Parts: sequence; structure tokens; C-alpha cells
Amino acid sequence: MTNFKKEVWFLASCVEFYKDEKGMSGQEAYNHLRRTGATNYIVDCYEGLHMTGPLYIIDCIDEYIKNHSISSHYEHTEEGKEF
Repeated sequence: MTNFKKEVWFLASCVEFYKDEKGMSGQEAYNHLRRTGATNYIVDCYEGLHMTGPLYIIDCIDEYIKNHSISSHYEHTEEGKEF
């Protein structure tokens, strides 16, 4: 299997893990991960993440979104104030 195929399968698995953990549909989870840039993070970190477990992967995704996502930041702020 080519690296591209492995990465696509891994991304699909991560979307499944994430949707189950967060109670989302597959489409909702994928759209959220894509909107926040987490899909690129998952593919870019394939080598380091693919040997870990689902809960660790979800924690890494959540941490990435928390620290890197513009849309995630704006969902929790109003005029620069945290709430």
C-alpha cells in the first residue's frame, strides 16, 4: 500500500474515532476537523500517530485544535474576551 493510501485510511480511522468520542456524525466530524486544520495535522503526523491508540489520537487532535485553530478560538471568544 502506498503512503498516500495509508494516510487516507488513517485519516478516515481518526474521523471515526473522533466522531464516536464526540457524538457527531461522520460528516460533522470530518467538517470540523477540516475547518480547524486538524485533517492536515493528522496526515502530517501520520508517522508519529499511527502507532498509538484512539484515545491518545483524540487527545492530540483536541490539543492541536485548542492551540492552532482560528475558528476554535473564535467559537469561545467575543471581542477578545474569553467566556
